[in-house]
Amino acid sequence: MTRQSSSRRTGPKGDPHDGSSAGEADALPEEEEGHRLSEAVIDLSAIAHNTRVLAAHSRGVVMAVVKADGFGHGAVQVARTALAHGATWLGAASTPETLELREAGITAPILAWMHLPNEDVTELLRRDVDVSAASPAHLAGIAACAEKAGIAGAVHLKVDTGLRRNGASATGWPHLLETAAELERQGLVRVRGVWSHLVHPDDPRHACVAQQADAFERAVEAARGNGLRPELLHLANSAAALAAPSTHYDLVRAGLGLYGIEPVRGERFGLRPAMTLRGRVIMSRRVDKGSGVSYGHEYVAERPTTLALVPLGFADGLPFGASRSAEIWVGGARRRVAGRVAMDQCVVDTGPEQVGIGEDAVVFGPGDNGEPTAAEWADWAGTIPHEILTGVGPRVPRRHLHAESAAAVPKDTRTRVVVLFGGPGGEHEVSCASAAGIVGNLDRSHYTVQPVRITRAREWVPGPLDFPEGAYTASDLTDVTPSRGMGAGDSLRAVLPHLASADAVVPALHGPFGEDGTVQGLLEAANVTYVGNGVSASTIAMDKDATKRILNSVGLPVADWALLRGMDSTLSEADRLRLGLPVFVKPARAGSSIGVTRVEAWEDLDAAVESARSWDTKVLVEEAIHGREIDIAVLEHPDGRLEAGPPLEIAVRGGQPFFDYEAKYEDKATSFTIPAQLDDRVATELQRMAVAVFEALNCSGLIRVDFFLRDGSRPVVNEVNTFPGFTAASQYPRIWAAAGLSYERLLDTLLRTAIARTSSLSAARDPR
Repeated sequence: MTRQSSSRRTGPKGDPHDGSSAGEADALPEEEEGHRLSEAVIDLSAIAHNTRVLAAHSRGVVMAVVKADGFGHGAVQVARTALAHGATWLGAASTPETLELREAGITAPILAWMHLPNEDVTELLRRDVDVSAASPAHLAGIAACAEKAGIAGAVHLKVDTGLRRNGASATGWPHLLETAAELERQGLVRVRGVWSHLVHPDDPRHACVAQQADAFERAVEAARGNGLRPELLHLANSAAALAAPSTHYDLVRAGLGLYGIEPVRGERFGLRPAMTLRGRVIMSRRVDKGSGVSYGHEYVAERPTTLALVPLGFADGLPFGASRSAEIWVGGARRRVAGRVAMDQCVVDTGPEQVGIGEDAVVFGPGDNGEPTAAEWADWAGTIPHEILTGVGPRVPRRHLHAESAAAVPKDTRTRVVVLFGGPGGEHEVSCASAAGIVGNLDRSHYTVQPVRITRAREWVPGPLDFPEGAYTASDLTDVTPSRGMGAGDSLRAVLPHLASADAVVPALHGPFGEDGTVQGLLEAANVTYVGNGVSASTIAMDKDATKRILNSVGLPVADWALLRGMDSTLSEADRLRLGLPVFVKPARAGSSIGVTRVEAWEDLDAAVESARSWDTKVLVEEAIHGREIDIAVLEHPDGRLEAGPPLEIAVRGGQPFFDYEAKYEDKATSFTIPAQLDDRVATELQRMAVAVFEALNCSGLIRVDFFLRDGSRPVVNEVNTFPGFTAASQYPRIWAAAGLSYERLLDTLLRTAIARTSSLSAARDPR
């Protein structure tokens, strides 16, 4: 089939198929838009897509590697696009290419890693660029520049974990650490990161990867042993970012994958190639069978055929080594390159079909229409795709699609949610289970979800940025947030960008550290929107003694109690007479059901107090109320309206004396009845009192109020939970499910309420 367009001709300046010279062939029309001889078209929407794919698979933040002019795609344009779609760091090699990014007005964090030990990097430090150091000599050079600039240089120490190319060796690493620690003490450098490179860049499941990760972690541990506190650990390349989550640490470096080349051998992750290299046919001619073509006549026509001349050669990026096997898309089909690729041009055998002057000749592209890809050209040349992309020469003009308009690049408009879980308290496992329920039930058509775990040792561990929808267990979430051995402070500094960039955080934390105002205070200080109660309500409700005093002051009935502070274990005779037996001994600030003992005889009091004191120095001795146990859930809607759910009654069976931790979370014999079989008047009073508790404690978002019905009819407030259990089997979601509000819609209501509250507070602070 002939694909010849008469619009590409200007007149009869000679038949382009008759063997005339290129100068005698048809000229290209001046008025036609587009490229003249050749161009590289860069689809920035593909860069945006690839950034999102890599970010979704990554537990750490994404560094977009834009060295070598963004792998030939245009460093500035690629950097801006990647930063707009999930990347937070940039990576570059040389000083000039790094400064080009700053000159373009890009302020994002940048790591530059290729410089001489004595190179002047003062301008990099002044422009807030991190630099790599692999030897004491490099560190000394950086320190000298830092002293001249009057600022501490931020450095990433490079350790060789097996590549044997760059980085300090196992024997040189201790000396590098000692030098870095001394320079930190002098205030000349600040070790921000530790990093390394993988040996097998396209095989992230190779056995060597685990060995390198072990070596890397030993190197990091040695750094910490020298008093260094690196906050950014990075080992993973594009392939590992997609398929080796154990290597993610705090940051992944996205290079090849960012540009749409599938980096894992034999696997596809939906990446889209961003570059299309094309030229125009500037001449075509008919030749006879047996005609030799191009230098050396290595190609001989096997039949009468048509040859098309394409003005792209090895100076433009077409590898000479592909001469004998490469193909180019011309005239709607793949055509074989005929003979050697020359410096400025190559010849294509188009067979019997005539090809018009000015016809597009696509060297490589995404492959969507059948054209070759850069990966295929790499195979034909016996090289790697990196060389094909970066080899496209500077005389080939670049044209960026969607370069000027961010709106032209598809944008993820979903609400970004971070789910915090874990924590050092006694309800760590329950928090993990609650988070599994929340993560699994957030509607991914409206939300992107990132789990972030706080370990028992208070290490903050970010999970994947766009965790997929599905049914998860607590262990599933723990598996995707493995400890990296970082301290509390260092890991918190590393995770703060995740929290700050979220539209809302769900602190699915129970007990001290998470439900007591600690995390809420951190989120408030960072100006982060979060679900649930604020600092004051969380702090007060966690303290059972403070809660009782406030509720008592507004006329809400609570169980009578006595307070033991410090090491005081003595309960006065008057208190014993007033409280009677049995009593419950509770830590005042340890969360629901933790450390609670039922005391039937006063001689057992000391042991119960000692048990409670292992959780808190402030201990309550509380009267036992004989009666039914009823829970009421309160939910705040986005418009500020408060709603109390139907009463839930707890029936403890299986030999449990009360609704303790085991009965609450482990005993399958415990049962719930919703709605509880109550007189309408009593049910209404319970709901009224629950709302009154919410208002008295200045709560936000949600609470669950646990009541006893003294003598079956008189409500007494037992406890207030500011973030109750949130597994599908927990009381709070069950209550709302019985009221017709599904788990998914419940989460949606809580998030919309949190966001609405932040908006109203912002408007109040700035009435403009």
